[in-house]
Amino acid sequence: MTELPRRWVLARERVIFAALGAGFVGGFDAVRAAATGRLDAGPAGAALLLIAGVLCTGVLGGLVGFGLSALPRSPLGRARWAAFLVGSSVVIAAEFAIAIFTDPPPFAEPGPLQGSVLAWLAATGLVGATAFGLYRGARVPRHVAGAMMLLSLGGTAWAWAGRSPLAAPAATPPANAPNILLVTLDTVRADRMGAYGNTAIDTRNFDALGEQGVLFEAASAVAPVTGPSHAAMLSGTGPWENGVLLNGVPLPDERPLLAERLHDAGWATAAFVSAYVLDGDLGFSRGFSVYDDDFGLFAGARDLFVARAFDMAHRNRDPDWVLERRGAETTDRALSWVGTQSGPWFAWVHLFDAHGPYAPPPPWDTAYYAGDPRDPSHTSMGAVSHVASYLLPHLVGITDVNYVLSQYDGEVSYADRQLGRLMDAVPANTIVVAIGDHGESLGEHGVWFNHGDDLYETSLRVPFAIRWPGTLAPRRVSTPVEGSDLAPTLLALAGLTADQMTGRNVLAEVRDTAAAMCFDRATNLAERKAGRITQPRWRLAGLRTSTVRWVQHERDGRSETFELGSDPNGTTDVALAWEADAGRVAEAGRLRALSQRLLESDSSRSAAPVGDEERARLEALGYLEP
Repeated sequence: MTELPRRWVLARERVIFAALGAGFVGGFDAVRAAATGRLDAGPAGAALLLIAGVLCTGVLGGLVGFGLSALPRSPLGRARWAAFLVGSSVVIAAEFAIAIFTDPPPFAEPGPLQGSVLAWLAATGLVGATAFGLYRGARVPRHVAGAMMLLSLGGTAWAWAGRSPLAAPAATPPANAPNILLVTLDTVRADRMGAYGNTAIDTRNFDALGEQGVLFEAASAVAPVTGPSHAAMLSGTGPWENGVLLNGVPLPDERPLLAERLHDAGWATAAFVSAYVLDGDLGFSRGFSVYDDDFGLFAGARDLFVARAFDMAHRNRDPDWVLERRGAETTDRALSWVGTQSGPWFAWVHLFDAHGPYAPPPPWDTAYYAGDPRDPSHTSMGAVSHVASYLLPHLVGITDVNYVLSQYDGEVSYADRQLGRLMDAVPANTIVVAIGDHGESLGEHGVWFNHGDDLYETSLRVPFAIRWPGTLAPRRVSTPVEGSDLAPTLLALAGLTADQMTGRNVLAEVRDTAAAMCFDRATNLAERKAGRITQPRWRLAGLRTSTVRWVQHERDGRSETFELGSDPNGTTDVALAWEADAGRVAEAGRLRALSQRLLESDSSRSAAPVGDEERARLEALGYLEP
């Protein structure tokens, strides 16, 4: 038998050990992704994670190791161990880079080594020195490297089999306990739904829900921002209590959330969200055994090394990249989970589609508009001003504002269709809830295609309906309700207590006034420009009665008043007329006192510094000014 030339023998050994190194670092990456993720990937998902880890992270490390070990006069020589050790070391050093140079959690103080080049150099030097020492002193047979690879494979299987974000609840749910499906409709105005009188837009599924259950005619968000509004709905507390006034602010952990109470009482719990602003790391995942905020190709993919590195690099160049996923995909994942449950279960599905930029898929992109939106004979876009920067690329060349409005309406119909898919799939003994998190201004008060910094009716009035066949009699509720009432109401229906929640069970209690709060962006920007503040400080407090919307400005004490009976969208301020009307003095005094009480609360959690990466993301959605 002819003996192979030495260079071929060396090349073969380098290939073998580069492959072993690929298996090791790739398998280790898959273990970490499976163990730290929030999704129950199952055997197929674990296999995909392993394959992706080896093919992406592993092959990267293996190629680097092979290439460096083949260099003439390599510091590590040409021995087979170089391909294994160098490749592994490069990946580990890159992991240190991601850990050190990625922003800390939003609105959290950075760690002592955050962003430190010296810390990364020291960590990388330590890794390199260790690898070099192992190589120079190693007399380890080939099968040891193979054993390391097998350990990583076993670790992946162990991580899949044993990983669970929450322990199985010890409690037994009440007999005949209902399932609960909560669907939150992001950025959907109540006046876009047929149930509230709009017959021009197809929202047949929400309309059916309202007809078959309890429809709330005067439901208000507690904040015109996704994160704070959902924080209130899940915690049963408003931002004047929990301090969450901006996206990216972690939920306080002093009080249990809706999902935690249901989980502890024996319900299986899962959430499926469609936008990064509800990232589970902010506390929204508390109480959920499954929290699907992973927009990767398959469960856990975004947690792999290559995906995280690519995402970090891409985000720096394009801050609004992969900010959301389509409602159909989120709904598909929710239906897949629901189909495996024997009950009782609680599923939260968040549909982000109506949030700008408006780009509904067919047929909804042409459902409410015919013609050429770029026809130069149109002049209506001339009235549009102060559009958020993240929307501008989607409005280039558009001359007809009605086209933009039609795209928003198309997104609303598309989200309603996903609601219908969910409603059709759940068993009869299921409480179905659909609620908007906030509205959207479409030109009212000079605010175009945006929300977040005002407390007008168009930004706060939301659709809200609850159906429980055979238990809740269909009816319409005209008294005010607010987002923080959601959790106490659902807990009461489930037969559980809502202690530590200040919201009300609106099926049993009457609320005469709903409250809201947000930062006063215009005032804060002016004050920052003048050098008087560096972080958001001044706020707006809002109140909604059955007939009035009241907005109080903290900075100058000015108030705005809108009579909704004659002005349903609250576009005409009648505050001066109220001041001149002796019959309105008492009511104005009551509303001013209530709003002042809100403003005296502490919302300092939302005024902490935010990191550069998170700021870029929030600016991309229009929630912070550059």
